[in-house]
Amino acid sequence: MKKEDLKVIIIAILLILLESGSYFVCKLSPIPRTLLTSSFDDKLPLVPFFICFYFLWYLFLIIIPFVLYKHGKKYLVRYASLDIICVIIASLIFIFFPTIIIRNVDLSKYNSIFVYPIKFIYFTDTPDLCCLPSMHCAMSFIFIYTSLKTKEMKWYYKTMIVLSSLGIVASTLLVKQHVIWDVYAAIVVVAVTVLIERYTKIGEYFRNKVEKLDKYIDKKIGQTKFANKLK
Repeated sequence: MKKEDLKVIIIAILLILLESGSYFVCKLSPIPRTLLTSSFDDKLPLVPFFICFYFLWYLFLIIIPFVLYKHGKKYLVRYASLDIICVIIASLIFIFFPTIIIRNVDLSKYNSIFVYPIKFIYFTDTPDLCCLPSMHCAMSFIFIYTSLKTKEMKWYYKTMIVLSSLGIVASTLLVKQHVIWDVYAAIVVVAVTVLIERYTKIGEYFRNKVEKLDKYIDKKIGQTKFANKLK
């Protein structure tokens, strides 16, 4: 493993910790939850296979930063600053407008190996709080945006990331983890995030912070005993 690879992994893990930590803290909001429903979601079937895309999201949280960094540090910096701003906006919504959904699905009716990971998700994420916006969807839209903005990236890599990310978005609905309002909200949140990151001093502030974090981690790795092995 190269030193740069380890640095990217550390940054990706820090971003994951920021997102997961803020999410669980926001679940403690004392404000009454708003139940989200829609006739559109009632008509959608449960498609167990799409749990594969749902879990792919967790891998992409590591893979996408790595891929972006390979095409230039500036792309990782942009991704990280977008991630941070998006988490902040979403957290404010989670705190002041907490939502909940009810999964009206009987998993016992499905004879599929993919039902077992769905049961695991339902068990670990019950009750299903802080749904709007869907962070699975929001981050997937950021995956799409950052990959399309990476000029040096080959078109087939971009196509793979876009299609996979859209599969993740669809999975949130087809495994009954979210409703369509959560997807709409994710689109709006990411649009606002992009505008803030590109055109305001807030975006510049977080880009500078990520740059400093990158240099700090690079320095710390260089001071470790196994630094000479990371070439």
